[in-house]
Amino acid sequence: MRGFKREVESILKEVRILVESKKYLKAISKLEKHKNYFKKDIDYLLLLAEIYEKVGNNEKAEEHLEKARFIEADIRSKENLAKSQDFIEKKDYVKAKKLLEEAISLNPFDPALYVELHKLYKKQGLNKKAAKILKILLMISPYAEYPYVELSSYYYSAGNIDLAESIMEDGLKRINSPSFLYESAKFYQIIGDFDKAEELMLQLYGSFPQDIDYVQKLAEIFLSNSKPEYALDVLMEALTHFEDAPYLYQYIATIYDTLGKEEESEFYMRRAISTSESYLKEDSMRMLSEFLLEKNKYDQAEQVLREMIDFAESSWLVMDAFLELAILYMEQEQFGKIVDVAKQILRDGLITEEEKMELLEIVADVFEADGKLFSAKKVCEYLMKNTKDEKQIKRCYTKLNHLKELIFLEKVWKKA
Repeated sequence: MRGFKREVESILKEVRILVESKKYLKAISKLEKHKNYFKKDIDYLLLLAEIYEKVGNNEKAEEHLEKARFIEADIRSKENLAKSQDFIEKKDYVKAKKLLEEAISLNPFDPALYVELHKLYKKQGLNKKAAKILKILLMISPYAEYPYVELSSYYYSAGNIDLAESIMEDGLKRINSPSFLYESAKFYQIIGDFDKAEELMLQLYGSFPQDIDYVQKLAEIFLSNSKPEYALDVLMEALTHFEDAPYLYQYIATIYDTLGKEEESEFYMRRAISTSESYLKEDSMRMLSEFLLEKNKYDQAEQVLREMIDFAESSWLVMDAFLELAILYMEQEQFGKIVDVAKQILRDGLITEEEKMELLEIVADVFEADGKLFSAKKVCEYLMKNTKDEKQIKRCYTKLNHLKELIFLEKVWKKA
């Protein structure tokens, strides 16, 4: 790059020497010969304009001056765009708007400036101004996807579905890119024209059958269009290319569940677990546990929930599993099992201090339900000393007084 810059400077220096010697035609010839080097060089254009003026060719001189003005304006407008983005990050929208308006006045045909101004208005909630900018953008850049997608979304949100649809149809007449077809399919799905959405996604899927985003969107549209079997066909085909994709197994399991095919649904949920790791595995296990509880398969649900506590890397998942187990065991009056699980969780040390307080409050309730009032009282006293949650302190204070009353009454009853 440095070598190229030195070469350019060398050529300009030679030309200036020729101009000083009044060898204008030679100077012009040399500059024109290397014009590819100087496509956007303002110094080159100004020098060429100056030489053409000296030889009396004012038309050529003005032509190159105009090019220089345009390039200078373009450079300044891009500088303004970059500065405006800095101000937007700082939330100084007034300065950002001023810079963008100046940039547009310098170069009114740069779509990027209108896009940024539209985003700014949208961020400020100035929806009518934002829509006005999109209309201008449609005129100067009729083959750009952005204004069609954003303007149709604006009119849909405003309740003018016919106009929103008309804008999207105009876009489809001009643009046939995969990304625009995808956005259009999403739009038609949102407005409830599932047949049109399906038509567009099938067109995309036919060209890109292994694009997982397109596969999932097509399956989603099939479901919206009451065609679950078609959705299953597409997802099953995708599995031949992506055998270890847990989200595909989850999706298939969900569809089978809606079709009332519990056995198949459970099978694919378990496949999702076996093919996933980390948070995806956690998500798949949570999905299976909810399914089993819903189907009243309590023994299997218990097993999965215990595995979740053993496996989980997320403290929130441990707490979710514990709460589900606590409800399950409480209904079965297996109070001891809740306490055992709580002890295991506390030993593992994964949960936060706040979650620990939440867990202990549940344990206190369990002890009370099991008739172990002194144990419940001890847990409440611990909570009163250690929790920082004001609401929890009030609950524990109320419970502690209640427990003291029960203990007193129990003593009186025994004496009697």
